[in-house]
Amino acid sequence: MRKTYRKKSIEKINNQIIIIGVVFIFAVAIGAYLNKIWTFSSSDIFNNISPAVEYYSSDITSKDAIISNLKSDAGFMAAISIFTLLVVTAPLVAIIFILKGVSIGYTINSCILGLQFKSIKMILIMLLKNIIIIPGAIILIIISLNYMREIISSLKKNNKENILFLGRRYLLNGAIVSATAVVLQLLLNTVGINIIKFLVR
Repeated sequence: MRKTYRKKSIEKINNQIIIIGVVFIFAVAIGAYLNKIWTFSSSDIFNNISPAVEYYSSDITSKDAIISNLKSDAGFMAAISIFTLLVVTAPLVAIIFILKGVSIGYTINSCILGLQFKSIKMILIMLLKNIIIIPGAIILIIISLNYMREIISSLKKNNKENILFLGRRYLLNGAIVSATAVVLQLLLNTVGINIIKFLVR
């Protein structure tokens, strides 16, 4: 009985991961397609991505670049956690997640159009900056979905004690997932940032 329940739970989580992953990939594809919908000249595209290129090729210290990425990642994960906790603002989580994908897709395609062969360097930057934080966000969203289902069920039963318990449990689980993803991404950024700065010279 327990094995059957555990198997169903694992299958359910796997399905959720696949669905959320597909949504994110679709958002990336939309972002990449935006350059085809809104036609820009090569110079306009290059002007859009040149600040990012100059950022990593400038004299900015590795410490500043790492801290900047850390703030961005921590803010992204915190936004998902906070908006889910308030329940009524939960739809904003989907918007934030989708916009993240659109932004990545648009940036990658802009790099390909504006930098052509040299775009490999900037694509590597995008991969390094998101390779851990995006899977972490997917896990956090799955936790958020389960939390919202349980909260709605408790609200229907008017079980205030359970609502408080669920809120505390969600904060703990969310904090663990967010902290783990942000720290691992920070470690990767610390190792990769110097390589990136070397590659974009």
